[in-house]
Amino acid sequence: MSHSNDAREMMEKYVIGEVDVTTVPTRRLYVAPGLGGTNPKDEKPGFLIKILQLLAPLLILGLVLVV
Repeated sequence: MSHSNDAREMMEKYVIGEVDVTTVPTRRLYVAPGLGGTNPKDEKPGFLIKILQLLAPLLILGLVLVV
């Protein structure tokens, strides 16, 4: 599947250049945070948030039923 002819014509107005593939490094120099190895210390806040996400609606439901 490809772009329509109208889309190709519109694209020509906005093209600012082409990428020179000879200057692109073959290996990534930057690794985004969170994509590397995980640290067990990093998992504790996530677990706490999941518990709070479960307990908050239950607490609200309990208050509604009591009142």
